[in-house]
Amino acid sequence: MTDYLSAANSPGMWLACSAIIVVVIFQAARITMLAYRAGLAIGMSRQQMMAAFRTGMTTAIVPSIAILLGLALLIPRLGVPFPWMRLAVIGSVTYELIAAGAAATEMGLEGLSGRFDGPVFSTAVWTMSMGVFFGLLIVAFFTNKIKKMKDRVAGRDMAWLSVLTSAAFFGAVGYMVAQPMVKGGPPLVAMLGGFLTMVLVGAVIKLGRQEWLKEWALALSIIGGMAASGLAVHYLGIGG
Repeated sequence: MTDYLSAANSPGMWLACSAIIVVVIFQAARITMLAYRAGLAIGMSRQQMMAAFRTGMTTAIVPSIAILLGLALLIPRLGVPFPWMRLAVIGSVTYELIAAGAAATEMGLEGLSGRFDGPVFSTAVWTMSMGVFFGLLIVAFFTNKIKKMKDRVAGRDMAWLSVLTSAAFFGAVGYMVAQPMVKGGPPLVAMLGGFLTMVLVGAVIKLGRQEWLKEWALALSIIGGMAASGLAVHYLGIGG
């Protein structure tokens, strides 16, 4: 498939992705209506309900901007409808970028920076979809067993449980960043730039108590990594 983007942006893909989004929009509208009626039933005024609605809408803007940045990274490689559907109703921007990049890497590219073709596009779509699918199955059928296992491992010690889950997360992330660290060049510079940006944003969040920045942390780190890599190539000749 030479021009795979013609399939990625085809009417069939738009129809399939739009159907999912319509269902989710209906669910959101229905839940909003039920919440509004419940609020009135417990004695809240219409003014209070509308104020709560405006607060929710305003709060949703900040994380949505971070998602739009992730969407801008995926669209050139995966077309418009599929990333739009994924980031609108299913996945998180963190997961989608990692899954798409991992799929491209396994197909011999340098993550999302590589030149996609039909097989790479198909692999990314399946990876992003199936990764979440199995997570949903695990939650649906094994939540109680996971809870029992957690109780056996950590008991009621929430501090130990926090260490355990953090170690698992850092292990997964460490596996993904091992390749650019060994390879060097622009990938390493991008990783270091993203890391330093995340450290700076984390310091601002913690020391400045700017909790709203948490939703921006990943997007800003991605921008910091790309900027560092671009500057290194342009001005220092690294990898150029």
